[in-house]
Amino acid sequence: MQAQPAWIMQPPPDWQTPLNGIISPSGNDW
Repeated sequence: MQAQPAWIMQPPPDWQTPLNGIISPSGNDW
């Protein structure tokens, strides 16, 4: 199953990154 990027299955080391703003623990962008 490589249809999805690795960052989807494995959270990147930088939770502060803009990309992670969507799946970040904060979830304030929802």
